[in-house]
Amino acid sequence: MELEGYLIWLIFLALAILSVSIIELQEGRNKRLQEDRRLLQKDLLLWQDRLRQKEGSIDLLQRKFSQLLKWRERALELEEELKRAKHTQDYASAQRLQFLEDFVDRSQKGSDILFLGTSPSQGGHRFEDRLCRMVQDAQFEIVIVSPWIKKQTWNKIKGPLRRFSRKGGTLSVFMRGIDSDYSQGLSDNLQEEILELGGEAILVDLLHAKIYMVDRKEAIITSANLTKGGTESNYEGGIWVKDPIVLRDICEFLEDIRRIGLRLAA
Repeated sequence: MELEGYLIWLIFLALAILSVSIIELQEGRNKRLQEDRRLLQKDLLLWQDRLRQKEGSIDLLQRKFSQLLKWRERALELEEELKRAKHTQDYASAQRLQFLEDFVDRSQKGSDILFLGTSPSQGGHRFEDRLCRMVQDAQFEIVIVSPWIKKQTWNKIKGPLRRFSRKGGTLSVFMRGIDSDYSQGLSDNLQEEILELGGEAILVDLLHAKIYMVDRKEAIITSANLTKGGTESNYEGGIWVKDPIVLRDICEFLEDIRRIGLRLAA
């Protein structure tokens, strides 16, 4: 009986030890779970704070973007107003009046007429240099009168023409526009490119004059077409003028040939 009692006592002791071990393990697990929970809560708070910061940044960006859109809309409105103003007769008249005042002031200082020559043997391209400068400085009107125009030469001034057009300037190009000229390689058909720039092409069958005028304040009257031959390889000659009387006569001449030409506009 004593042995049985001793065995029972040992069994109870073992069960007690096992229970204590299980309880300790459970407590350790609970502590780890609590620590993990605390760390997760800390991370959650950190991410919530970052999220609030991101939301604040997004809100700020949205407000700035909205303001930029308003500025862009206003800039477009002002650009359209400028374009409309540049196409009015009052604007052209005001510009011409300013030019006349400047001319009177300059008349005491030097000549308003220069000879422009293209001399392949000497490497002189004064016509092309002057034309490029005029196109780059143009404010509201560019007129090109050239029976033949080749794309290679046109591309040299296409960039400045595009910027000029975006600012609301008026581009008019007088050319022959005859199919036989295209088929023989004398000229290229650039009518679509002119229209894409917002300009107008005026086709005149009997056109032979070569004139390049900017803002009705300066012009080149020359023998040179807007071709490689005219700007580089041929011997060409002409004059650059700023005389308001000559420019007035040029404008009247252009109006005459405009009336008989076929006008193509965008």
